[in-house]
Amino acid sequence: MDNFGFEQQEPRLVNPDMQGLNSFFKKVYTYMALALLVTAVTAYLGITMFARQIATIFSSPISSIIMIGVVFGFVYLFGKRVYQNPAQAFGMLMGFAVLNGLMFTVIGMVTPIGTLATAFLTTAFLFAGMALYGVTTKKSMASMSSILFGSLIALIIGGIINLFFFNSIVYMFLSVVGVIVFALFTAYDMNRLKAMYMQFAGDADMEQGMAVSGALSLYMDFINLFIYMIQLFTAFGGSRD
Repeated sequence: MDNFGFEQQEPRLVNPDMQGLNSFFKKVYTYMALALLVTAVTAYLGITMFARQIATIFSSPISSIIMIGVVFGFVYLFGKRVYQNPAQAFGMLMGFAVLNGLMFTVIGMVTPIGTLATAFLTTAFLFAGMALYGVTTKKSMASMSSILFGSLIALIIGGIINLFFFNSIVYMFLSVVGVIVFALFTAYDMNRLKAMYMQFAGDADMEQGMAVSGALSLYMDFINLFIYMIQLFTAFGGSRD
């Protein structure tokens, strides 16, 4: 191939947005990868050095409900700051990654390493496939917003109820639904980020805010997909009665 255009027989057609779009998603995934790394390191340190203290904090259903409340509070504050101060929002993302690392400390203490590894690999492949679909499809997935949000609320309510009145069948059902919902969220968020970039490309401040916001969305998709995948493998493995 003649990269410099010499002796070309036909004009070369190039999408002027593709290079910028690729650069944008590279930034999004770099931020997301950093957040996942912070979560993994926090979980490792929690398991090896602070397991007893963290287990005490998360020893009751009330703690889980408080965690859910903290997550919603974080998302609210993050949404208000991400476009006003992207650097501050990035710091909040890293803090949120630490908080999730504490949660994974508890998961790591009660889940076999083989189950964690299998769930992680399955999550990674499913996430990659759905992300690829979301960014390559020519169709807008915006119409899925209300359906996905309603499904998320139902999952949260069902999960809270099952914390107090545990039922293994409900546990497995919620795990399956959770995997489906967050797989779809992955495709939806990639599709949404692509559309937003096409709309606001050229505005450096807006692009930076979108990159941090997109990293959070995809990070949460991956984390939740991983959690529900762990629950699914645990349920089929019969390790929880």
